[in-house]
Amino acid sequence: MIESFENTFQIVVLLICTNIAVFRAWKYKSRTWTLLSFFYGCFLLGDIYWLLYLVFMGQTPQISVVSDLSWYAAIVFLYFLIRHISPPEQVKSRSLLAWLSPGFAFVMALYYMQRGEIVSNLIYAGLMGLLLHASLSRLTDKGQTAPIRMVAGAVLTLCLLEYALWTASCIWEGDSPLNPYIWIDFLLSISFLLLIPATQKAVET
Repeated sequence: MIESFENTFQIVVLLICTNIAVFRAWKYKSRTWTLLSFFYGCFLLGDIYWLLYLVFMGQTPQISVVSDLSWYAAIVFLYFLIRHISPPEQVKSRSLLAWLSPGFAFVMALYYMQRGEIVSNLIYAGLMGLLLHASLSRLTDKGQTAPIRMVAGAVLTLCLLEYALWTASCIWEGDSPLNPYIWIDFLLSISFLLLIPATQKAVET
């Protein structure tokens, strides 16, 4: 029951974020807002499928390819967004954390493979490795403007909460208020909102 409520809460937050991003993309004819709206929209579609399956089938999807494809696309659009507001040639950071982040993503994928599918975890490792590298490079580059670093920080927050969520799902089970998975997912839902003001600042500069 609480998992359905938590999923519904996330869908409501994503609906709000998607509408804001779509409106601003239309109003300002902005590629930045368009990419953000695609990110929100794809993530939203994955969540809607997951919730519908949970409600009508009474369990989480055993084969989540529909949601996975939507979430893959969401990660890709978020990666394009951060590259668009700060092209790679403008990034001068040589942060060790940024270069190690793809390795971190691969190691975590090996752990998740013990409970999940090999192919999907490898795809997530590749996409999340790119996203972590992109966000950490810009966050640690002192030559970047404060708004761009805000976007990078918001993206990094989303990534870390996703990893916390996936890890919690491997350790704790059950639809209980005591399950950390539930509360991490609530934090993830709230963190989606961080991208709105951060992107607005980046667009204004």
